[in-house]
Amino acid sequence: MPTRLPIVLVALVGLASPSVSAAQGTSENAEARVYFQEGNRLYEQASGARGTQRTTLLQRSLEAYVDSLRIVRSRNALFNAAIVLGELGRNDESFNYFGEYLRIGELPAADREDATRRRDALRSEVAVLQVKTEPEGALLWVDRKDLAPRGETPIEIALPPGEHRTFIEKDGYISDERMQTAVRGETVVLKLSMLPIPVAPEPEPALEPQPVEAPRPRLRNAAIGTAASTLATAGVAIGLSVRASSLRDEYDQAAAEYRMSGDPADFQRAQDLADRTDRFNLAADIFWGTTIALGVSAIVLYSLHRKKRKREAPEVAVSVSRNGGFASIRMPFGAAQ
Repeated sequence: MPTRLPIVLVALVGLASPSVSAAQGTSENAEARVYFQEGNRLYEQASGARGTQRTTLLQRSLEAYVDSLRIVRSRNALFNAAIVLGELGRNDESFNYFGEYLRIGELPAADREDATRRRDALRSEVAVLQVKTEPEGALLWVDRKDLAPRGETPIEIALPPGEHRTFIEKDGYISDERMQTAVRGETVVLKLSMLPIPVAPEPEPALEPQPVEAPRPRLRNAAIGTAASTLATAGVAIGLSVRASSLRDEYDQAAAEYRMSGDPADFQRAQDLADRTDRFNLAADIFWGTTIALGVSAIVLYSLHRKKRKREAPEVAVSVSRNGGFASIRMPFGAAQ
């Protein structure tokens, strides 16, 4: 690709000035600017070199841009590093650097169009995974969670062809794991609807015993409503317990794989499964506690209802003597039923 080098170099040098003007505030920015300019100088030298010398100069240019990015994540250094990676044939990394560049919010339209065109030109050479979640803003890890996340959804990244494990997490939502097969020259789309982490409802307060004059349906209806809530929370608790049990089985399998392979990735997977199992067990315990509290409340309310119903029942008295007999009926007034 020697004929493209002078044109690309013009773009690189032209992009350097905004980074310089933005880097004059602190000593750190000044250091980043030095590395950035060194990368431009080495790239310019590479444009006139051939063979091994050209490859060496490109690698040194890339190292200078990466050193600049370690200090300040500037858009110009990202763009330039993406181009050099492409020149070196490291298309996966070039695609991902262009992707990070395009996630910058305030790019001029012309720069965004140029970077999009360059990135799309690499699609036939790489395997692309596109991840979308509802809601957006979930963190994505690929294969290893002990490293920094690859970004937030929605996101497109290039991966080596083959099987990959993805980890998706967002605060307030249940984490997810998926296995995906990346294919060179294709874009695999993964769409996920994330489920909120269940929150235990506050148990209804136990009702105070109602005065005798109060209508009986209040206690009865309260007992029925509390019993229904008990069944609902019990259903959620059962579901959480079943999920925790399945996660425990997956953990046992992962732990066995780690004992056989000694692979740190297997160990990390087992640890992740253990953490998820603990979270589901904790949620299940909360729901079981809530179920018990609601069940006791329902029993108390129903007992009060039955006691009050007996108290309001009609009272019949019969008296018999030598002189005759009489009967009396005592019935409370105002009873609703």
